[in-house]
Parts: sequence; structure tokens; C-alpha cells
Amino acid sequence: MIHWISDNLGTAAFDNARQISGITVIDVRDLVDKAGNSPETLKAKIQQALISIDRGEKVVICCDYGMSRSNAVAAGVWAQVKGVSLGEAVRYIIETIGEKNLKIEVLNRVYQAIGKDADQAEPDREKRILVTGANGFVGKGLIEQLIKKGYTVFSPPRGEIDLLHDTVFLNLMVKEKSIGKILHLANPRIYTVNTAMGESLVMLKNSLDVCVENNVQLIYLSNWEVYSGYRTSSLMADETVPFCPGGSYGQTKVLCENLIDHYRRQYSVSCLILRSSSVYGIECDRPKFIWNFLNKARENREIVTHEYSNGLPSLDLLHVSDLRRGIIMAIDSGLQGSINFGTGVLTSTNRVAKQIVKITDSKSNIKQQPIQGDVGNIKMDISKARLCLGWEPVVAIKNGLFEIAGGNKNENISAR
Repeated sequence: MIHWISDNLGTAAFDNARQISGITVIDVRDLVDKAGNSPETLKAKIQQALISIDRGEKVVICCDYGMSRSNAVAAGVWAQVKGVSLGEAVRYIIETIGEKNLKIEVLNRVYQAIGKDADQAEPDREKRILVTGANGFVGKGLIEQLIKKGYTVFSPPRGEIDLLHDTVFLNLMVKEKSIGKILHLANPRIYTVNTAMGESLVMLKNSLDVCVENNVQLIYLSNWEVYSGYRTSSLMADETVPFCPGGSYGQTKVLCENLIDHYRRQYSVSCLILRSSSVYGIECDRPKFIWNFLNKARENREIVTHEYSNGLPSLDLLHVSDLRRGIIMAIDSGLQGSINFGTGVLTSTNRVAKQIVKITDSKSNIKQQPIQGDVGNIKMDISKARLCLGWEPVVAIKNGLFEIAGGNKNENISAR
């Protein structure tokens, strides 16, 4: 089957096209479907196709399956025939034949081969940042702050670039907008189920591949769940503590961080991992227990908290505004490696319940229910964030809960 881009240019699997009469086959099976093709070899293939088209022949470019290499070369041919950018040619071909499985490593060598859209970095490239997952909890309030700090921000919605499938479009945006950094906040919509693990890795790998091909820094938001498998009444976790995830989400974050480390070693990608404690704020219903407590307190219903064999379940609760400020400071720093963000203080769920009852002037009774088994209470050591960024959390848990419950946001209460 031939996929016709125009009356005289198409792509196909070689075995499907070789016995069809009346066409000129350009065989690109000798190209590799990854990085490594020389621009000169690609230029020769494109030139061969252009000569045949000039003669009035019907040209079909063929690789093994008629997907990646053939369509990448066809994009180079179409750009030359129509006098358009390679980006325009790629978009036209995808729209015309519906094939998105082009390898960006091959496409980027086509850029070099035809001399169109070659990297022309803007002088402020490091201040041009693409944010994935910008509509999420952390991203919503971050974009405006980045712009105020002088960054040019691009945040394509899922409908424009689907990170699971649209690597080519992501690559085109990074090239065309001369982007220097990708802040990767994106997660699957339901991120705690097992299937989210595969989706998270694919989205991250696609972003990393684009970073490799365009010499772009990746900033990745991980979190404390990478330590959540430790069963301890209190563990202070700095960046050197070995991972011990307790569930699917923590395991996913560990795998993502390991993938980033692999790309750092294998491809010398500039990467920064930002690892946050549990984040809360008025714009999101997480952690769920805070909002459950609040709803019960407003209705004067009993609030149930837990007590495990090794103590009360406690979290290092970080206000989203503090995390956003830390992310921006980390981006400004140009650092690589990993940095932990948190408060360094554990707050028990029982204490949160008591604070909410007090703030709302509720008549709710607080019941403590014993749970068999141990809990892992992790607080983040933020020494590195203090030393390297000068960052400190400033929003006290009492103030944060006041904000959520509709109390006095400006009450002067110490963060400790």
C-alpha cells in the first residue's frame, strides 16, 4: 500500500512497492532508524528523489515498514519541492497520511541535510522554557511567576501535544521556539494505578529524547514517595538516602529518576531532579485527608485519624507557593543533580485534624483508630536547598490550613 503525499510523491514499505509498475522507488532501507545517519547520505537520497520528480516520475520513498525513515526523507523532499520549512512539511505529511511514527533522530539529520530550519539559537535561549503539565496543581500558578522572572514560557495543552504520542510535534516546537529548558511536570491523569507507570515512563522518555537531540536541559519534578517504603517513626531524607518506594507511585518516580540518570550518563543530558515533600494548597484536593477532615469539621461530624504500631502517621507538608518559589530558584541556578524540598518538620494527621477543628470552630470529635502495621514518616532534609539556592519554606502549616479553611490568611504564625 502506497501512502500518497501528492500526485507524484508517496511512501511505502519496500516489499509493498517494489513490484508496482509506473513508479520510481527510492530505497532508504540502508539508513538507520536512529541517530547516526550522515547528512550527506540523506542529502543524496533527497536529491535523487528531486531529480526523478523533475523528470515527471512518480516517486515512492521506501523503508522496511513505510513509517519512520521513508516519511522523514519524504519531508525533506516536500520541503524542497514546495519551498517550505521542514516543520511545515512534517506537519503536512502527518496530516495527509496520518503517520506520526517518525524518529526525531532521523528528522534532525534531515534538517542538517537540506539546510532548512537549522538550529539558530536565540540569544536568550536559556530563558525560553517549555512546561509540560502546566495545567496541573503545581503548574497552574507557576507560569505567571516564571514570566515575571523574565522567562518566555510555552505550555502546550494536551490537545496540541500529547506526550505519549507526539514526540515529533514536541521536537518541532523546541526547534522552532528555540527552547533551552523543559520543565517536566506532566503525569497521567490518574497517576496512582499500575498502568500509569508505563505512561509516565513513555512521556518522560519522549521528553528526554527531545532534550538529547536539541541540547536542552530537563528539570523534573519528583517527590518524597521514592522514600515512602521505609518503616520508621521519623526519617530525615537528604539527597544521598537510597530509594525505598512504598507503592506504585513511588516506584514510578524511582524508575523515572533512574531513566534520567541513564540519559545523563549515556547522552550527557543536563538534568535537574527536584524532589518535593507532600504538597498542599487551596487549588488542589490533595492530600485527600485534609479536605476530608475539613468537610467533616464543617458538618460537626466525627473525624477519625490513625495510629500505627510505630506511631502516628505524619507528613512533611509543603505549601505549593513555597514549592513554586523553589522550582524557579532552581531553574535560575542552572544546577544539575537533585535537590530535596520540604519543611524538615513532620506534622501528624491528628494535629492537622485538631488545627482544622480549631480554625472552623467545629464541634467535631476526633477519634484515634489503631492500625496494625508500621508507617513510614519521611521528612526532607533541605540543607542542600538552603546552601545552593538560599531557599527556605515560609508558609507555616497553620497558615496554610487557615487559607484552605477560609480563615485569616495573614495571621503571623511561625513556620516552625
